[in-house]
Formats: sequence, structure tokens, C-alpha cells
Amino acid sequence: MRNWILLASCLCLMVTAQILWKTGLTRIGTIDVGSPQLPRQIGQLATSWRILLGLAIFGVTTLLWLDLLSRMQLSLLYPMMSMSYVLSFFAGWAWLGESPNPARLLGILVIGAGIVLVARTGR
Repeated sequence: MRNWILLASCLCLMVTAQILWKTGLTRIGTIDVGSPQLPRQIGQLATSWRILLGLAIFGVTTLLWLDLLSRMQLSLLYPMMSMSYVLSFFAGWAWLGESPNPARLLGILVIGAGIVLVARTGR
């Protein structure tokens, strides 16, 4: 049971970090790695509390992930992490106002079905 709680925590934290990064980048604007503006943009990233908090959360998530990797089979654990795609889809819809189209929704349902199949083998 501990591993599944840890996995759920890892997933929620990962999605939270992604939401923070996205909202931080919405305020900063497009990042262009090939642009001469990149040094200024890096400075903006380094001073954005949303970006920094997202990085800190992602660091904690990495520690939880290492804990999980030490206890669970990779062939079970990594497919279960695809739940972050499903959660991110709904978080983008709910909190960022993104409009999902039917094809994306169908894709998320297929991913969800795959997660159910993989989870059933993890007992």
C-alpha cells in the first residue's frame, strides 16, 4: 500500500510542477533556445517563483521516484507514470482553460485503459 500512496504522491507532485511551469512560462513568454534573447529569458526563468517552485517540487518528485524504483519493478512503475498524462490533460482543462478536442480525449481514454491493464498486473 505504501508504494501506491507514494506513486500517487509522485504523480500529483509531477502534475503540480508542470502546472507551475506552464503558468510561469505564460507570464514570461515563449522561450527560444536559438534566440539572442535567451540569456534574458534565462534570467526571467531564474527569478520566477512559479518556475523555481516547480523545480523544487520536481526535485522532491525525483526523490520519491528513486524510492519507488528501489522497491518496484520498472516494467510496472514506468507505465503507471503515464497517469501523469491523464492528470495533466484534465489539469490543463480545469486550471489553464485549455480546450480538449475529441481526438485528445479519445487518446486519454486509451492511455487510461492501458493504465488499468498494467495496474491489474501489479498486485
